[in-house]
Amino acid sequence: MMNTLQEKISQEINKLPLNSQKEVLDFVLFLSRQFNSESDNHYLSKNAEIKQAIIDGLKTPLEDCSEFVDW
Repeated sequence: MMNTLQEKISQEINKLPLNSQKEVLDFVLFLSRQFNSESDNHYLSKNAEIKQAIIDGLKTPLEDCSEFVDW
């Protein structure tokens, strides 16, 4: 009988040394956080003021831009 993907992953992880298993877990948790959080673009596009500031900034001619950031 064919193993499910989860079973195959588990079998392969169980073959690894414990410290490597922890690295796999860290990576899985990292991926999980990436998929469960909003993307930066989605977050920024929901805020009208930030969205407009980005649009305005993109329309600003390069010669009108400062060479130094004052933050």
